Amino acid sequence: MNNTKNYKSKGKCLERTQRKPSVAGGSRLCRRAQRRLRCKWKLWMWRKEKEKYLFRIFSRKEKKRVTRSDPSLDPKTQNRKLRKQTNPVNVKAEKAARKRLQLERSSKRTTETNLARIPQRPTHSLVPAETIKRQTVAYPLEQHTIDTTGRQDKASEVKVSLQALTEEIHEFIDNFYRKYGSFIPFQKRDVFQHLKTKFNKDLNDRANPIVLEVNTYKDAVARKPSGSFRVVYQKHTLSLDDLSTLADQNWLNDQIINMYGELIMESAHHKVHFLNSFFHPQLMTKGYDGVKRWTKQVDLFSKTLLLVPVHLDVHWCLVTANVVTKKIYLYDSQGNAIKHIARNIQEYLMKEAREKQKSAFMNGWTLWLSEGIPQQMNENDCGLFVLEYCRRLALEKPMRFSQKDIPKIRRRIYKELCDCKLHEEE
Repeated sequence: MNNTKNYKSKGKCLERTQRKPSVAGGSRLCRRAQRRLRCKWKLWMWRKEKEKYLFRIFSRKEKKRVTRSDPSLDPKTQNRKLRKQTNPVNVKAEKAARKRLQLERSSKRTTETNLARIPQRPTHSLVPAETIKRQTVAYPLEQHTIDTTGRQDKASEVKVSLQALTEEIHEFIDNFYRKYGSFIPFQKRDVFQHLKTKFNKDLNDRANPIVLEVNTYKDAVARKPSGSFRVVYQKHTLSLDDLSTLADQNWLNDQIINMYGELIMESAHHKVHFLNSFFHPQLMTKGYDGVKRWTKQVDLFSKTLLLVPVHLDVHWCLVTANVVTKKIYLYDSQGNAIKHIARNIQEYLMKEAREKQKSAFMNGWTLWLSEGIPQQMNENDCGLFVLEYCRRLALEKPMRFSQKDIPKIRRRIYKELCDCKLHEEE
């Protein structure tokens, strides 16, 4: 019983609070009603303002329509008539001011036309439509016709430049394939450099169409047979099969090693002597007597450096002899200390000194293992490391290269062999 009384009393209290507003501004029900009324009022005011705005626009349009049909009803024209009737002096002053403005505008037009007649360098930038309209209004008809013909000339120049671009690309690729017999040393940046020097402008903004044209035409040319491509230098002859050993990760053969050694001697002005790759196997099998005639016309001890490439079944290494300091170095790209190879070269030099009667070189030779030189990270590039060792030692350049530079070195050696001379490093 007590619980039911409590519930009834609570319900009555709630009814009182809903009916009677509180001191803070009324109950929640009153606030909601007020919000709804405000929203309705704002919506009604917004509609009224919109009607007023539309009515103003409509009235303006009506006024314009009426004035166009009957210009006498225009208030501006009526004001001008009243001014003429009342103040004739002001009318004369207005006429004088108008004449001055006309003279100033005519002078500006003459200066602009003179500037337009000056020949300017054609540009291929797009002109917005608004500026074109202004030009047609400002200039006379003859000037406008000149501008349109100029635009046609510009369009023809763009077409000619594209045609010249494709012709130049085709000519460059044809000459490259004719000169090197394949696209093993080919690089796209060579094409861009050639085009830049030819047209005297940077064409990086047209990179995509240029690359597409280069790829399509290069593939078409590569399908054609290259014929009997040969590189002849002194006693050396290289075929396309020999040069293809410089592609990808192929092993180098003796023909590549020996001809590149001749180019090194030529670039070092014969202060360096490069012994043939067949020298060490002949020395091992037949001894000193088997290679005695190899230096019949060469004085090894008048040189500053001797280079001896050594092939060990599946690996290339290099033995050098500094004639000035009497030091023999072993260069191995895999870090192997093969001392007996260096001793064989030491014994050969001592016997050669006795045969040529060079008493200063009969003894005193020391063996050294060169450390801190670039090392190969695979099992295929040992021949490339040997040739790069020889090049840098002969030209007295530091050993600053690594495994990641080998693809670039392969392309450079290919071009040097075809050109029969060493190039400067890029």
